[in-house]
Amino acid sequence: TEIYTLSLHDALPIWSRSRQATRALRWASMSILGQDIRYALRNLRNSPGFAVVAILTLALGIGSSTAIFSVLENILMEPFPYPDAQRFMSIGIHDTERNEQGGRSGFSGPEFLDFVEQNHSFDRVIAADRLDVLYRSGEGTQLLRGTYVTPGTFEFLGMPALLGRVLQSADYEPGAAPVFVLRYKTWVSQFGADPKLLNTTLILNGTPRTLVGVMPPRFAWWDADLWIPDKPSRTVVGAAVAGAFPRFWFLLGHLKSGVTVKQAQADFTVVAKQLAAVYPKDYPKHFTVEMQSLADGVVGKFRTTLYMVLAAVGLLLLIGCGNVANLLLARATTREKEFAIRTAIGASRWRLIGQLLVESLMLALGGALLGTLLAWGGLKFLVALMPQDTIPAESVIRLNGPVLLFTLTVAILTA
Repeated sequence: TEIYTLSLHDALPIWSRSRQATRALRWASMSILGQDIRYALRNLRNSPGFAVVAILTLALGIGSSTAIFSVLENILMEPFPYPDAQRFMSIGIHDTERNEQGGRSGFSGPEFLDFVEQNHSFDRVIAADRLDVLYRSGEGTQLLRGTYVTPGTFEFLGMPALLGRVLQSADYEPGAAPVFVLRYKTWVSQFGADPKLLNTTLILNGTPRTLVGVMPPRFAWWDADLWIPDKPSRTVVGAAVAGAFPRFWFLLGHLKSGVTVKQAQADFTVVAKQLAAVYPKDYPKHFTVEMQSLADGVVGKFRTTLYMVLAAVGLLLLIGCGNVANLLLARATTREKEFAIRTAIGASRWRLIGQLLVESLMLALGGALLGTLLAWGGLKFLVALMPQDTIPAESVIRLNGPVLLFTLTVAILTA
């Protein structure tokens, strides 16, 4: 019988025995890890004062890091809901004889059309211009933030309407019925999210306009309450209509595939030099064309401030790690007898180190859990402290998947 059994064993395929060994090794490792976790939790439960102090200390550092990273992730990495927004670029004319940064970024209708026709870097171009809108209703008159938008704006940004439709090419033609599109936030705050408002006519700046669409919550182009169609022309508005203000269009283009920012900047510099000869009063004697992404145009210098704050809270976390490490070292002196007994019954040095690392990981995970709750509660307060117009109106600062993954990574590094 014994010989027969050995023969059956030898007949098993090699890969089957290998899989069995791997499975047994994996089960043994998980068993040891489970023992270490249970032992670590039991030790921490027997020292509640130490556990609470350590977890609170780590929670402050991890929670602060999570909150600041959440701001960074939602403002700098994914600030806009528009597809391919990282290739949206604006241009400006900078007078090199002036020390301050920035310059003219608004263009007249003819100037805008020349830029669109003569550049070779953008495959799509839109523009916008802000206006104050007085909405007259039975309850009185309200001031709303309006924005003129050029044809193709909503197609450029790539977001359909939540209710109704977006502005179409026919809405921009002369003689078309006056229409507008409303922002979701304004629809909720000013009109109580009434779906019956769609296709009704409102008096805006004395003109009856029909509401044709309400945009999704994250659509907040130019932080406007509503969008009105308008088309740039070769005729300056101020010269055509008595008492009208001239329209200045702020250009935004989408870089063609394979075109770099430097190449686009050089392309627009050539175009601007030609336009300077046509419109000499609108251009300084010495100028450069500056190009920046949509995110840089909104966030600007606030990017550096965010990175500095992240570095500061990272230092706070390091200080917390140092304090907890000192507590662990002080606690280890009272556990010398425990370590000696475990060594005497066969525990290796690495086995003891593994046990201590598991205890540190339990503390770090506890700090991460509490820190996440602190970050979740403090985000609204943190956003309220930010200066206005420093973050995109489309940004939603929240604890999303990447932020929680960052928190877990920080917890492991903390351990």
